[in-house]
This record gives sequence, C-alpha cells and structure tokens, in this order.
Amino acid sequence: MQSKKKRKKPLTLENLVSKASISELASIGSIVNEIVKIIRNPNSSASELKDVIEVDPPLSAKVLRRANSAYYGLRRDVTSMQEAVVFMGFRALKELVLNLKIGKVFDSDKKIGKYSRRELWKHSLAVALCCKNIYRKEFREQGEDIYSAALLHDIGVMVVEEFAPDEFSQILKKIENEGISISEAEKEILGFDHTQIGQELAAKWDLPEELTKAIGFHNRPLHASPKFARAVQTIFVSDYICKSYKIGFQDSISNLKDTYEKSLSALELSEENVEIVIEDVFEELKKMEENGELYP
Repeated sequence: MQSKKKRKKPLTLENLVSKASISELASIGSIVNEIVKIIRNPNSSASELKDVIEVDPPLSAKVLRRANSAYYGLRRDVTSMQEAVVFMGFRALKELVLNLKIGKVFDSDKKIGKYSRRELWKHSLAVALCCKNIYRKEFREQGEDIYSAALLHDIGVMVVEEFAPDEFSQILKKIENEGISISEAEKEILGFDHTQIGQELAAKWDLPEELTKAIGFHNRPLHASPKFARAVQTIFVSDYICKSYKIGFQDSISNLKDTYEKSLSALELSEENVEIVIEDVFEELKKMEENGELYP
C-alpha cells in the first residue's frame, strides 16, 4: 500500500511572520529598537549608543575597523568606542551600526535568477541614503526614524525568499515574464505581499509605529494617514527613483508613475530635486564600494 503524500500546510501571513520572528532576523529587531529608543529620547547621550555597541564584541570590532577605513577619512587611528563616538559623530555612528547589523543578514552569495540578497541590500541602502538626503536637504529635518525605516522597507522580501522558496521562485518568474511589480506578483501567488509581512514583523519587534507604517504602506503611499504620510511618501519616492536608476534589485515600476508624481506633489518636491539627491546617493555608494564598505 502506497503511503499518502504529506499535504503541505497552506502558507499564511501569520505563519511567515512567526517563522521570521524566531530566526536570525530577530537580532535586527533588538538592535534597531535599542538605537531608536536612544535617538528618540532627548535626554540620551552618545555614550548610551556606545554601551549598546560594546555589549556585542563582533559588532564593536566591525565598527572600529570601519571607523579606521578610508571611507570616514579620520585623521588619527580610532582605538576605542569612545573615540569612535567623538570622531565620527553620533549620527554617523548610528547609521554605521544599523548598516552593519541589518546588512549582516543580507550578506549572502545566494542567487535566484536575477535576484540576490546582496542586490536587495544595495537597493535598501540606496533608498535609505536617498531618504536621509531628502529629509536633510529638502525638508531641513534630521528624520531620525527615516533611515531605519528605509533600510527595513523590503525586509518582507527576504522573509518570503527564506521561508517560502518555491513560491518566491514563482514570484520572480512572474515579475520577469509579465513585467509586473513584486507586490502584484506576491498578491497573486501568496494572497498578500512583502509590505504586509514587513509591517507585521516590525510590530512584533515592537518598533515605533512610524517605522511599522512606513514599511507597511511604502507601496501605497497615498493611502497612509496624514500622521505618517511624509515618511511613507519619501520612502516610496526614493524606492521609485532608485529602481528607475537600476540600483540593486529590480522589479517593474511601469504602473507607478502616476503615484510617483502625486507623491512628489504631496511632498512639494520636484523631479529635479530628487535627481540632484540621487546623484549624491550614487557618490556615496561609489565611495562605499571603492573602500569596501558597501557590504557588511
């Protein structure tokens, strides 16, 4: 008598988020949470960030190595985390720690067709740099949460790739064969998309609501509530322009032009503003790549 083939459990949003929350991705949530709390607390100091880094010896070693690299161009060797805080500055150190900790899980040689984690990381990093520059140069704001949210905006893509590999391969084929966006392909095959996964995972990590909403609505920027609209629309605009310039992982943006233009209008930005910003992003990425700083 032949044994019955074991039926595969249906793939659900809750199931994927549950698997991701107990995987190596969980380390991202804890470090981002700690850094965001420090940044958001007006009474916190740079020494508190130093304390967070120092309890993670591998991270400390990476931070010191990066601080002494040509990328930062410091005039003396940095031998302690206290010196890193002083010479690099609080914000530069915060961004470096986020890049190293979040980027670590993207650092893989794994490739599926035209997709690779490294290409997804390059795209995520470019979007974060673009968002940071828009906030600081166009809005004249620091945008403390925007860099973290932008780095994590596509974390749901990696969750699907890691925990639903068969479905992910189908999604990639749909993108290539039909010229549709990854969200459209995911909804057809899974019934939900990576933005929903990312939002649920960020909420499970107990990240601030602005981050969870920015991740969850970045492909639907015109549906975000007014409270979160600026962050969401900035990530969407940055995501769109980075894809149009083919930086890192690509999917179709052919049906998003109208949303892009409406988001620009809502942000009171022009295409010329964004094109100037993307030139700065290219320069930063080039500098990182030349100094071996692009990947963790």
